[in-house]
Amino acid sequence: DMSAADANRDGRITRAEFGAARMANFSRMDRNRDGVLSQVDADRIARFRSRASFALRQVITTADANRDGVVTRAELSAAPMPAFDRADGNHDGVVDRNEMAALRAAFAEMRS
Repeated sequence: DMSAADANRDGRITRAEFGAARMANFSRMDRNRDGVLSQVDADRIARFRSRASFALRQVITTADANRDGVVTRAELSAAPMPAFDRADGNHDGVVDRNEMAALRAAFAEMRS
């Protein structure tokens, strides 16, 4: 849930807040604790949470700058944030309540 990135709980998620939340999740996503995100981690997550595994695979594809099959903390920090960019409908660098509602509606529509 993207709203978890709202660190100051003001109902708005800045690009910086989203990036910080993504970095804070690195250790949680690194299931085998080898210091990188890889397909092995995605496979381990898939056993319990297929949606999270799919999201991690997308992160790996997007953030793996040197195409070695793993994502380091440095690569993740420098990587594009396509999920944020999709949610930020007016491209002002902030996802507000209206944009969050639109994102939730789009996800609900995809599920039905």
